[in-house]
Amino acid sequence: MLSFITWDIDPEAFSLFGREIRWYGILWAAGVFCTSLVIQRMYKYEKLPDKWFDSLFMHVLIGLIIGARLGHCLFYDPVYYLSNPLKILMVWEGGLASHGGAIGMTIGVCLYSLRITKEKLNWKHLGISALLGLVLGFAAYYIYGALTGSEPMLGGGEAGFMGLLIGICVSMVYTTRANTIKTLDRLVVGVAIGAASIRLGNLMNSEIYGGPTDLPWGFRFIRDRQWHLPINQGGSGELPCHPTQIYEALIYLFIFGLGLFLFYKTTAKNKTGLILGISLIGIFLSRYCIEYIKNVQETFELTMIDTIGINMGQLLSLPFILWGMWLVWSAISKKDNVSSK
Repeated sequence: MLSFITWDIDPEAFSLFGREIRWYGILWAAGVFCTSLVIQRMYKYEKLPDKWFDSLFMHVLIGLIIGARLGHCLFYDPVYYLSNPLKILMVWEGGLASHGGAIGMTIGVCLYSLRITKEKLNWKHLGISALLGLVLGFAAYYIYGALTGSEPMLGGGEAGFMGLLIGICVSMVYTTRANTIKTLDRLVVGVAIGAASIRLGNLMNSEIYGGPTDLPWGFRFIRDRQWHLPINQGGSGELPCHPTQIYEALIYLFIFGLGLFLFYKTTAKNKTGLILGISLIGIFLSRYCIEYIKNVQETFELTMIDTIGINMGQLLSLPFILWGMWLVWSAISKKDNVSSK
C-alpha cells in the first residue's frame, strides 16, 4: 500500500532559444489539438462543409484564450487587473480560468453562428440585456453587503461591469440559440478531453490541488511554495494532499466518452441541447463538489466561504449547472431533428 506519492516533476519540459517551454503549455496545446480533431470528425460524419469547421475553430480558439484570461483577471483579482489593465495582456505571467474560457467559447460560437446563418444581432435586445445585467450587478453588490455585513470582493463599479458582460453574453446566446446550442452539443464533447489535458497540465505545475489527506494516493507537492506553508496560513503543512487535478481529469475523460457514445450511438444529437446539458451538469457539478476538498486559489475566497459557504469556483459553477438542467429538460420535452450547422 502506498502511504503517499512525492510529486517532484520539473514543470519545464525544455528550453527553446532561451525561453522555457512548460509541460502546462504543451498539454494546453495538446488539449486544443485533440478537441479540434474530435469536432472535425463529427463535422465529417455529418457531412458538413470544411469551411464551417475552419470558421468554428478560429472563433472558439480566440474566444477560449480571451475568455480564460479575462475570467482569471475579473473573477479572481478584478481590483488589481482593472487598476493595471496592461497586466491583463501578459498571459505569459500565468492565470487562466476555466469558467471564463467556457464563456469565451460560448461567445465565439455565437459569432460563428452569426457568420454561418447570416443572422443579424438584435441590437435592441442586446442593449436591454446589457442594461439589465448592469443593474443586477449593482443590485448584487448591495444585497451581498446587506446580507453579510461585509465588503464584497468586487466594488460597485466592477460588479456592474461584470453584470453588463453577462447580460451581453446571454443576449447573444438567445439571439443565435437555434444554431449555437446545436454547435455546442458537438463542441462540448471535444472540450471535455481538452479540459482533461489542461488539468494534467495543472498537475505538472504542482498547482490547483486539494487539502491534506491520509488516503494512500495523497501527493506531496514539494515544488509548490504553498505546500510548505502551515495550514493556518493557507498552506498544506507539508502533508500529502488530494491530487484534485487527477480527479477532475478522470471525470472529464468519462464525460468525453459519454459524449461520444451519445453522439454516435444514440439519437441524442437530434435533441437540441441534450448532450450539452448532460455535459454541463457532469463537468460543473463535479467541479462544484471537488471544490470542497480543493485549496482556494485566492485568499478572498476564505471570506466567501465564511460568509456564503462556497468559494468562487463553486459560485461560478452554479449558472452552468442550472443551464445544463434547463437544457436537458427542454431537450427531453420536445422533438428536434434539424441538422446542425
